[in-house]
Amino acid sequence: MSATLSVALLVRGTDVPAWQASAVEAMLTRTDADVTHVVMNAESGGSGGLGHYLQRVREYPLWTPVGAAFRFGERPAFREPVDLEDIAGLGEPETLAVEPEPAPDFGNVLPDHAVETISEADVAIRFGFGILKGDALDAPNHGVLSFHHGDLREYRGMPSGFWEFLHDEETAGVTLQRLSETLDGGEIVAYEPVDIADAPTWTAVRRRLFAVSDDVLVKGIRNVHKGVEPQSPDDLGDLYSLPEGGDVLKYVVKEGKGRVQQVVG
Repeated sequence: MSATLSVALLVRGTDVPAWQASAVEAMLTRTDADVTHVVMNAESGGSGGLGHYLQRVREYPLWTPVGAAFRFGERPAFREPVDLEDIAGLGEPETLAVEPEPAPDFGNVLPDHAVETISEADVAIRFGFGILKGDALDAPNHGVLSFHHGDLREYRGMPSGFWEFLHDEETAGVTLQRLSETLDGGEIVAYEPVDIADAPTWTAVRRRLFAVSDDVLVKGIRNVHKGVEPQSPDDLGDLYSLPEGGDVLKYVVKEGKGRVQQVVG
């Protein structure tokens, strides 16, 4: 086992959400890992814009305004942007900005020079570039790790924590997986269960899930460094997407009750 594990970060741009910054800081403080490379998404415009919004309205007419209100309402602390240069201990890694290319079916692939860059690291951590496919997944010695804020053996897809909340689950979980071509079907590098039995709202569920990201990444990086083999899940959960129809209405009622409970309580 080498003294230091070299890590490449795949990020959305020049900043990251606060939960990602916190997880990286925990990794740098609590493990023998160094960030040696950062690959940023240089694609302009992202997935937003009027065209994207109108398409979403057509596909999910009930959910779109609810989701927009959630996204553009009061932003929880874990989603606040943090500049990469403000991540404590990051140092001065080699940085590369690239535009992803569409995969043949769905998702994104990295251009060849980005694949070559991350191949110089022992392991990569995907925080950006959406659903990643192609040669990048096998470029680092230990592959590309990615968070799934859910237990992929029970719930795959999105939105994180939503379906567990809607289905009145008592527990959810956070998985660090080694990515494969199967959507949320990679090998499990680390996992942490999360109690959500008394979480009154979806935001509360998400807050609890993202709060354990630090520990999950630290555990996963330690496992990789020690040579612990990731576990292939015996079964994969159902693949979920954005809610439609009655599920949207059920969520609105359940969320509303939860917010009243918070105010009254």
